[in-house]
Amino acid sequence: MGKNNFTRRQFIAAGSMAAMATTTIPSLGSITHSVNNSGKLALLGGDPAVKNKVWPAWPYVDEKMVEAIVKTTRSGIWCRIQSPSGTVPTFESEYSKM
Repeated sequence: MGKNNFTRRQFIAAGSMAAMATTTIPSLGSITHSVNNSGKLALLGGDPAVKNKVWPAWPYVDEKMVEAIVKTTRSGIWCRIQSPSGTVPTFESEYSKM
């Protein structure tokens, strides 16, 4: 077998394009592939895989969260060992209910 001159990103993009051309895998919407900067990650100046996507603001902070942080800070209880009914066990219990 000869050596392929594909980068990993080009190989995956080519496979993705072939998969989208068939009917076995549904289309992924606005994912595009550009030949110009396909060898670079978007973080390093390459083209992003998904263009013009509006990402949600993160981290989400509201007054309820700020109050909880202030309450935890003022309590002086920073770990499960100090209080079995503190913030960490409460979070774990509520999260497991979801």
